[in-house]
Amino acid sequence: MLKEIKDKELETIVGGSSNFSSSVINALTNIIKFFYDAGSGVGSAIRRIHDKDMCPTK
Repeated sequence: MLKEIKDKELETIVGGSSNFSSSVINALTNIIKFFYDAGSGVGSAIRRIHDKDMCPTK
């Protein structure tokens, strides 16, 4: 029932991605998350300053 693969065919099979490794993709994802979180924090700070809605710390 199984199809037999010849040795020549096995030599042409390429697995995985040769352009990007998982560590590169993970690093890019972490950089994007960092800038998103930093932008969110700065935007929230600007909004709180503009609205004069500062939370006092006690």
